[in-house]
Amino acid sequence: MSDLRQRVRERLRGELVKQGASSAFEDPQLFAEVDALLRRAADVGDADALLLPEVMGDPATWRLQTAMHYQSHRTPERASLLIFLKRRILMPMFRWLFEYSRDNFERQRRVNQVLFACVQELAAETARLRQQLHQQSPPPASPLPPGPRRT
Repeated sequence: MSDLRQRVRERLRGELVKQGASSAFEDPQLFAEVDALLRRAADVGDADALLLPEVMGDPATWRLQTAMHYQSHRTPERASLLIFLKRRILMPMFRWLFEYSRDNFERQRRVNQVLFACVQELAAETARLRQQLHQQSPPPASPLPPGPRRT
């Protein structure tokens, strides 16, 4: 099974390079690492496992609301009449548009979730690399003693 996956991944890599993808994908090992990272990000099924939505704050400020809410700023008598007309006449006429848009919003929500997971994976990898770099770098050298002054 892994041999089959390897051949499929190799064919995909070849097609992507042929189509003009990054020249870095010519390295099969690098492509395999990128593929694994993206697959891990796409496999995140739970939005609660993501940090970025927490950083962004209250979901009501950035998450799409796809439910229809009928409201009116008019007097209660006029408002009830207009809401009745919207629900019973206009909404049935435009239901197809609402359902089409809602499906697209759900697709976009899934893409956003995968992108959030990708950003999280890349941020974690960047943090790990920075830690390794700081551990490997020599301690800062002491400043040179001051030289003779010129007057």
